[in-house]
Amino acid sequence: MHPLFASAMSHVLDEPWLGVVTKYQILVVAAAAIVALLMIPLARRIETGEPVRGPLWNALEAVLMFIRDEVARPNIHSGHDHRAFHTDGEENAHEAEQAHRDPQHYLADKFVPFLWTLFLFILVCNLLGMIPFLASPTASINVTGPLALVVFLVIQVAAIGRLGAFKYVKSFIPQLKTDNPVMTAILIVTVVPLIAAIEFLGIFIRGAVLAIRLFANMFGGHVAIGVVFALAVATNGTLSIGGGIGAVALGTALSVLELFVAFLQAFVFVLLTSIFLGMQLNPEH
Repeated sequence: MHPLFASAMSHVLDEPWLGVVTKYQILVVAAAAIVALLMIPLARRIETGEPVRGPLWNALEAVLMFIRDEVARPNIHSGHDHRAFHTDGEENAHEAEQAHRDPQHYLADKFVPFLWTLFLFILVCNLLGMIPFLASPTASINVTGPLALVVFLVIQVAAIGRLGAFKYVKSFIPQLKTDNPVMTAILIVTVVPLIAAIEFLGIFIRGAVLAIRLFANMFGGHVAIGVVFALAVATNGTLSIGGGIGAVALGTALSVLELFVAFLQAFVFVLLTSIFLGMQLNPEH
């Protein structure tokens, strides 16, 4: 492998950095630290009622409000019965009053901090690949897989807590009825088990989709840049002038596109998570 191509591909290839500790492991911890350093001071300012100042914090607040208002609330709702999500089957007077005043938003707001954390963490991981000598941890299925697993567990635990174990299991079983008792019996024996199996497998497929699509998009972008630089290398192993100019121009264009993709993929991951949450919490819809 030519050194130029190997350098470009280093953005998607994990390697040991500190003994057995790999590059992606260090970058994942760094991404979490960056999110904490940005958001903890902002949260403290908002909690005390102090106005948010500065372009950075104002931009962060605008992004987070967009996720709450345009992603979480439209997709995660209480259904027609307007039951609020609560713990241990109890809700205090304040929660009941808030749910009655704004039932459509109350359930969604329970999951907004989780969605914010997901978005910011994935975004920072994506953007780390734009820094020379670093990489995007989300270009590895070993990173996106655990992220999708966390989402899967949150969705299932939340659904069981809201619906109860019996109704949660019942949500996978379709209610098929006809005017003909014989036909109804045939459907129950043949079609219902098949649909129930498909519905049950669907919760695992949705988790796999989250992991694979994020990994594939981030991995593909870095591979494309590596291929562009590889094509600039002449057959004798030297860098041609024309190939170098073309590689720089095309590589710059791809880098700008990859910057857009970094934001887009973080947004899509959170959007799909909110949609899957809404589906699982309100199976009747």
